[in-house]
Formats: sequence, C-alpha cells, structure tokens
Amino acid sequence: DSGAAAAGRVLRDRNGEWILGYNKYLGNCSILDAKLWGILECLKIIQRRGKVKVVIQSDSLEAIKAIHGSVLKASCSALIRRIQRILSQ
Repeated sequence: DSGAAAAGRVLRDRNGEWILGYNKYLGNCSILDAKLWGILECLKIIQRRGKVKVVIQSDSLEAIKAIHGSVLKASCSALIRRIQRILSQ
C-alpha cells in the first residue's frame, strides 16, 4: 500500500488533445498520496496557465472522494485542503 512512488499525469484540452505530460518522483508514500500529489501538480499547472474550468479524471475513487470531503485521511489532509483551495478559486 506504500513505497517509492512517482506522480505522473497527462493534461489534455477539451477536445482530448495532449497539452503536456509530466512525471515527478515523490519518494516513499502511499498510493493515495501519489494520486493526490498528481492531481495537485496538474491543478497548479492549469492555474498558472490561466485556465478556469477543469475536469479531473482519476482511476482512484478514494482520491476523488477525499477531495469531495467524503473521506478524510489524516495523513493527507493538508494535501486535500490544498487541492480544495485551488478548486474553490
């Protein structure tokens, strides 16, 4: 459930066209943390590019539920709050 992890994502436009992709080494963390870090990094990139609308797609239902407040794990609560803050802007 935990180990060395990397967060990697692909950003696409509304037509599904590739914008950019990235990969970031996270060190030792849980799978949920890796998913959440990936979402946060994407949101920061999108925010810097001035985009206001975003759809998050993830293969982790647990991560999506955590962001929406259905599940809150103490180990990643600060990370979730950072994601929620960006989404609320």
